[in-house]
Amino acid sequence: MEKQPDTLEGVVESIIFKNEENGYTVARVLLDEGGAATLVGTLPCLGAGEHVSAVGTYSVHPQHGLQFQAESYLREMPVDEEGIYAYLASRVVKGVGPKTAELIVDRFGEETFDVLASDPERLAQVKGITPARAREIQTDFLRLHAVRRLLELLTEYRLPTWFAAGLTAAYGDRAADAVRENPFLLCDEPYLLSFQQADEAAAQLGIGEDDAVRLEAGIRYVLEFNLQAGHTFLPQDKLMETASALLRREPGWLASHLEDLIGRGALVRETLRGRDVIYLREIWRQEDYAAKAVCRLASMRLAPPPNLQKILEKKERESGLCYAEKQREAIAMPFSNGLTLITGGPGTGKTTALMTMIEIFSAYGLKTLLAAPTGRAAKRMSELCNQEAKTIHRLLEPAFDRAGRMVFQKNASDPLQGDVVVVDESSMLELSLATSLLEALPPHARLVLVGDADQLPPVGAGSFFADLLRVEAIPQVRLTEIFRQAQGSDIVVNAHSFNRGEVPSLRKNDGDFYFSAARGAEQTLETVVSLMARRIPEHFGIPREEIQVICPSRQGLCGTENLNRRLQEALNPPAEDKGEAVIGETAFRTGDRVMQIRNDYDRMWKRLDPAETGTGVYNGDTGIVTLIDRSARMMIVRFDDKVADYSFDELPELELAYAITAHKAQGSEYAAVVIPVFSAPQRLLSRNLLYTAVTRAKHLLVMVGREETVAQMAAQANAHRRYSALRLRVKEALQEDDA
Repeated sequence: MEKQPDTLEGVVESIIFKNEENGYTVARVLLDEGGAATLVGTLPCLGAGEHVSAVGTYSVHPQHGLQFQAESYLREMPVDEEGIYAYLASRVVKGVGPKTAELIVDRFGEETFDVLASDPERLAQVKGITPARAREIQTDFLRLHAVRRLLELLTEYRLPTWFAAGLTAAYGDRAADAVRENPFLLCDEPYLLSFQQADEAAAQLGIGEDDAVRLEAGIRYVLEFNLQAGHTFLPQDKLMETASALLRREPGWLASHLEDLIGRGALVRETLRGRDVIYLREIWRQEDYAAKAVCRLASMRLAPPPNLQKILEKKERESGLCYAEKQREAIAMPFSNGLTLITGGPGTGKTTALMTMIEIFSAYGLKTLLAAPTGRAAKRMSELCNQEAKTIHRLLEPAFDRAGRMVFQKNASDPLQGDVVVVDESSMLELSLATSLLEALPPHARLVLVGDADQLPPVGAGSFFADLLRVEAIPQVRLTEIFRQAQGSDIVVNAHSFNRGEVPSLRKNDGDFYFSAARGAEQTLETVVSLMARRIPEHFGIPREEIQVICPSRQGLCGTENLNRRLQEALNPPAEDKGEAVIGETAFRTGDRVMQIRNDYDRMWKRLDPAETGTGVYNGDTGIVTLIDRSARMMIVRFDDKVADYSFDELPELELAYAITAHKAQGSEYAAVVIPVFSAPQRLLSRNLLYTAVTRAKHLLVMVGREETVAQMAAQANAHRRYSALRLRVKEALQEDDA
């Protein structure tokens, strides 16, 4: 028989701890049935004197005794003078402490809350409260009231209470009304509620299946959902077919609602090559702006230094290198052009060309800004070029506007201060981030994009780098020659074979590339675990922390979810002296390797050497759990040289990272990589996924599984088509300019 949840009812006696940012609260509650308990959970704006009815789970904490973890709750404001005083004295209202609370309650008694809400001028009758302060107290009291209404609404309809902070920032006192009128707004960033969940809430709120709010939201949702698949637009017929299935209405029934959305400017319709296509307005703006900015840069011609070739010859003598013809072209091209694209696989000299180019820029007094899409890629770029490189997000300085939306402070009004911007790992650039970078470029600056076009496309919408490489009019260099020192690496040689659709001999098993055959998924799994836990550290001397398992898929016996559980059991089992936090089906322990799985622009971090504080932890950042404090419900993670705190309620932002997908591995390098290649969904068994995973390894690559799966991946060309018109826009505009 299924265990019934526990219940708690009582009056809040005191607030022990509260986190103002996320609403996490620890309170002492006097139970209606007698005795007391510690109440913990996301309970924003909870104050002493309130009556709480909660559903959740009782547990006994070794240090703090009986605790109740609230999953859902109802709250009632106090009605008697004693309770009203306790509420105000707990400092839940800004500007009111115990002494002021006593004076207010003595003056107004049980009318106090009515006075605070609707007659604040009377507060000025209390000694020490000026009219201005009275208005400030009312403003905060009404804010709390609005937050309470919102939380009650979210709780009633079983919607996540952590939405409250963002909704309050975006809609202020109207947040609850906004959700009641249109619960589908919760499908947007940063909430990303599924349409099905929002639809259930809408039905309970009385929004009918044929309500325009629902039908228009469904059409928008299809476009927003397909951004995650990389599409910047959808053909109108495909959009209406998909929306029809989602909304259970015929396409003709939806046609007028599509026209209304276009008429109001929420969506944009264009005709591309004779076919009507539909964009979300902001995505259309980004694609249009990016195309125009690219055309401006690609048309910019600069006078190169007259002695550039002599400088290159001097660099060759100093370094003992002999640049290949294509390398010379790659180094020289940015000195003559506003936009340069440089692409090539491993061992083709991209890094050497990049380092030399940056040295020459500096020699000519050009201020060069270095950037990459991920923290690991930026760190590697810094080490190679002996100059600070930043993530693109950090370069553009993220901040929040009044509605709580993330914006970049560096833009057309306040551009970057530099003469050249060089971006590495450009294949990861999605349209939105690329557009923000283009908007922040000063008019005179040139842009150099470096990357490997054969890797996986970006996680977000568009294929910015790959699209531009397909426009011949844009200055570009493709490096193809594998240099002699790289020819000794089977990782490099085999990666290029895979990229050509060929399967090299997998039975050689020496050097830096190994293949271990496995008869079944369970054997594949056990081999991967033993390689990371014992065999690679013992035979190759590579520490466990420098070994990364990269999987084609999250699901299945050999997917990241199951492998992370098994690897955690082997590498970091539970122990009495080890902190642990259990969230859903995941247990985090001190010493675990974890990854941030969404951009958190306001996550605070600290760096000790040099001492620095800042904000922003981004999707794909990996770290180590250094401390778990169960009493404070707090976990600390070290990301390279900086640390960040997480409350237990924020742990869904993290996942274990002993095994990660190839998409998450992009932009990173590891001393050793282990790849299980047994089975996965057909769409994931692709050549560019295999190539991306293999090229993450620096010194050792071990593949485990079936040769047939490797051959299948190598043979499957990257056929997943993304709907994007960037290439078409740029190509047509440049042809017009030539004309």
